[in-house]
Amino acid sequence: MPATSDAKEYLRLLLRHKFGLFLTLLLGLFLAWLYLISTDKTYETSALVEVLEERNYFDDGSSVAQTDWNAPTIKEEANLLRSRKVLSPVVEAYDLRTSAEPRQLPILSDLTREIPALGNLVSQLSFAQQYAWGDVDISLTELVVPRQWEDRALTLTALGETAYSLTDDDGLELIAQAEVGTSVTVETPGGDPLTIRVDELNAPAGVEFSVSRASLQAAVSELRADLSTETTDTKSRMITVKLRGHDPAHIADLTNAILGEYTDVKLGSQNRSSDEKLEVFEEQLPKVEAELRAAELALSDFRRNAGSFGEDTQTNFKLGQLDKLETELLEKEVERDDLLKRYTVNHPTPKRLQKEIDVLIDKIGQVRGTLSARPDTQRELAILEDELETKRKLFIEISEELQKLRLANVGNVGEVQVIDDALPPRKPVSPSALLAIVGGTLTTLFLYTLYLTLRSALSTVISDQDSLERASGLPVYMNIPKSSAQRRLGNPTTVDPRKLLPGSSGGDASKAISGNVLALSKPEDYSIENLRGLRSMLEDVMADADNNVLMFTSPLPSMGKSFLSMNLAVLVAQTGKKVLLIDSDYQRGQLHKSLGLPVGPGLPEVVRGKSELKETVKATSVANLYCIPRGYSGAGNVGVDMPSDKEFGAFLNAVAPRFDLVIIDTPPVLSVSTAASLGKHAGSTIMVVKEGEVKEPQLNEALKRLTFSGVRVSGCIMNGSSTPTPRHYTYYQEQLD
Repeated sequence: MPATSDAKEYLRLLLRHKFGLFLTLLLGLFLAWLYLISTDKTYETSALVEVLEERNYFDDGSSVAQTDWNAPTIKEEANLLRSRKVLSPVVEAYDLRTSAEPRQLPILSDLTREIPALGNLVSQLSFAQQYAWGDVDISLTELVVPRQWEDRALTLTALGETAYSLTDDDGLELIAQAEVGTSVTVETPGGDPLTIRVDELNAPAGVEFSVSRASLQAAVSELRADLSTETTDTKSRMITVKLRGHDPAHIADLTNAILGEYTDVKLGSQNRSSDEKLEVFEEQLPKVEAELRAAELALSDFRRNAGSFGEDTQTNFKLGQLDKLETELLEKEVERDDLLKRYTVNHPTPKRLQKEIDVLIDKIGQVRGTLSARPDTQRELAILEDELETKRKLFIEISEELQKLRLANVGNVGEVQVIDDALPPRKPVSPSALLAIVGGTLTTLFLYTLYLTLRSALSTVISDQDSLERASGLPVYMNIPKSSAQRRLGNPTTVDPRKLLPGSSGGDASKAISGNVLALSKPEDYSIENLRGLRSMLEDVMADADNNVLMFTSPLPSMGKSFLSMNLAVLVAQTGKKVLLIDSDYQRGQLHKSLGLPVGPGLPEVVRGKSELKETVKATSVANLYCIPRGYSGAGNVGVDMPSDKEFGAFLNAVAPRFDLVIIDTPPVLSVSTAASLGKHAGSTIMVVKEGEVKEPQLNEALKRLTFSGVRVSGCIMNGSSTPTPRHYTYYQEQLD
């Protein structure tokens, strides 16, 4: 945050870097575009499945719920749908274990695919020929590798559109050259065979493909990662099955295949129980029928031989009881035999049935014992009739149950119903163009503003009036805002000196100079208005000064000293005071050009006595304004001796009383020692600091050098300020715009 931690200062900070914010916005859009073109589109398809309650078709032909529906049930169904038992056949059917992908460089390959001309240029480079720089295609229809080579990437290199070579990940050549459309089998270093068949290859020579044969577990895990199941609540029987992928039609086919396999697994599980029962009854029916025929024949033979058909009531009762017990015994034995097909003899249920069978055998023995006292004929007849009736009932019951099982298997619809099939999606779910653009721009803008905030908080650059006052310990007289009108001024124009002589026609000269000086060309500019405020403050600024000499200096170049010196001199001269403007920047001074003066003797020459004062002090087209230019000591005269402190002090003592105000424009303090040398003879010195261009250590060093030289710095001016223009000056800005 800025030093003031003020919201307005923070906004000013952002406004000062509005161009950087704009570039950051463009960078965010560019990064979003790169993300969109480099990210494969992901589609998602969905299907709806209803899981029905388990039903029993063997009790009187009606459906009876066997279990209550609860949350664990639907979770178990979702786990079954994602199980390896369901997914493995789908993986094998769609050959999801085999993959072939071209080698690409992230982002760059996608960028060249969008810009084919760039792809053609990059593909010519030797190091880039192994990568795909455009649309390439391969159809790998067969890849059989040894088990230990599963999940291992092999490198297939295109040798044109009709041939290829194959190497392993260690660079060992497996196939030197093979033709497209033919199946090739080679031995691996371990001795196991490797078979590959490529039916289509559309790629330039040298492009490499990564081919691999995944293990069944890895392929199932990859498919399971893209598969998800959802339910609306814990009591819902509906499962929404979703699958993500890059090919809309392919993921729709995969989802429907998964549902089909899941339905088959559920139906097979349901039919296994009925099949086991059907097998038991079909095995028992012929035996029971044979026993029934034998009982009928035995009874018929006994009656014919014994000629006895009567029986008393008590015998009939005992025989009926015996018949009931034997029927129950036979049912228990059938149920026991059915359970022994699914469980061992040590299982609790078969053990319980065996105990019940033993009890029935004991009861049957007791009843038969009571019948033993009857006459032999009666007893034998009753036994034969009872046995016949028992066999008949058992045969009828087994036949009915067998018929029910057969009908149930024919009409079995399973416990799963697919409500909605999966359809190919039309729009991708990712990446989202809107989210990418918003996320990219907001992220880059946030990072840039964070950078600006941290830099402003940690930086020692002087960026406002408060920081300038705090760093310098001096008053800041004025904030001079940036002037767009000053930037629009043309190059300084030199005027014929004869037009500047008294009595000459100076119209053209004044017009030329006004195009170089902002105070003349745009007197309504807000910067000039602030300088008028400084002009009003001069008496207070120079109240304690020893003389009428005012020096402008700065820590670094390009702070705007010459702009302030020249325009302030013009404004003071316009009040009727005689002003002398001295350009003491011997190497780079340009005041003479701005005022339309030719190159001639200047400050070094007049101070050293090499030029007369009347020849050096030149009048300008501005009334009451005179100028001493830099002289001949420009860039081509670096070796010219500069005047000493005493010589310059004597010169000022002689010249300054002839004018109301003498303004000296000096070079930067940290660049040359001129300011420190001349400043001791100036009654007042103002340090000019441009906003955001000077660091606190640099300002402190400049002030320290001036102080050591005996220069008295009165205060500072903040130049190039970005502080918003007050409302009562907005009409100046409107006129400029």
